[in-house]
Amino acid sequence: MYDNSLILRVCMTEKPFTHKEALDDVETNFIFHKDIAKNLYNLIDLKGIYNIGGEINSPYGFAKKNGLKNIKKILTKDINSFYPKKNSMNIDKYKNLLKHLKQY
Repeated sequence: MYDNSLILRVCMTEKPFTHKEALDDVETNFIFHKDIAKNLYNLIDLKGIYNIGGEINSPYGFAKKNGLKNIKKILTKDINSFYPKKNSMNIDKYKNLLKHLKQY
């Protein structure tokens, strides 16, 4: 890795959540793009690798938590998918950083 670089590994989705159905048997770290955008200015001078996302949840759980009432729950077996069950990241480094950032 180049010592003077910043790598952001981001797990985001658009707001509002535009999908009519969502997987309930996989883990991810979805966060809305607007929630990341407000912190990008503060990240620009950092160095290193940061996993950026929300708390671990299924896409279905994320959608329900954020007010989607008519979203359909689906499972990977329903769509013949080999989507990985654990697709989440450790975001502790990012959460610790947020404690020290000025929010815009």
